Amino acid sequence: MKQIILGGLGVLALGSTSVFANLIPLGAIPSTGNGLGAVNSVVTFQNTGTEYGCVGFAGGATATGAAQCFGGVNPPSGITHEQTGSGNNTYLASTLGITSAGGITFANVALIFNGNEGGNALDQPITLNNLSLNLFSSSGTLLRAFSTVNSFTAPAFPGTGNAGFGFRLDTAQAAIANALLLANPNLVIGASAAASGANAGPDTVFIATGSGIPSINPLAENPVPEPTATILMGFGLLGLSLFRQKQLRSK
Repeated sequence: MKQIILGGLGVLALGSTSVFANLIPLGAIPSTGNGLGAVNSVVTFQNTGTEYGCVGFAGGATATGAAQCFGGVNPPSGITHEQTGSGNNTYLASTLGITSAGGITFANVALIFNGNEGGNALDQPITLNNLSLNLFSSSGTLLRAFSTVNSFTAPAFPGTGNAGFGFRLDTAQAAIANALLLANPNLVIGASAAASGANAGPDTVFIATGSGIPSINPLAENPVPEPTATILMGFGLLGLSLFRQKQLRSK
């Protein structure tokens, strides 16, 4: 019976574990007038096939390249594909109006991915394999990387800056980011991204803030357990019940 309860507890623990993302997908956020220079562009990257773009903070300045890839973005051979120009930037949270409490906080921040694959249907869709919101201290130390846990395949938004697909921190991670900002008033924001199925481009990631960011669907943060997980949880409860009955009979 000892094996039953140990097995039951183990299965129960397994069945009650739910996986959630640090960055929750919000779906399409269509709009116009979001070209480079008109929005807070963080990463602009372009390649045929698979592409990587990483922008971070080092030596007191914005830096690009594989050394700035975090949150599971791992370019093979250290090759990234950032484009030159105004599309690769880091931002002080304070300059974006982000505070640790009240007004705009990290609960009102989203990364918007614009897969600029043109209007040719043969060039679509594009898959965002990984996206990470990276926070740095003023000295360039990575404080935290908040990343997606699943790839995201979607049609493109033709034209650089035509909005795209939003991702924001879940409630728990937004609280962590706000705490980091409270402890680091000069917090710097960067990002890493990896995409596949790229045929045109350049593709961009920019930061959007404010009350206009769509709300998170509660199911995205607290997903309904998978059927397998529910069955496993049932076996765990059954094991506990059998052990309890044996205890009562032995008294």
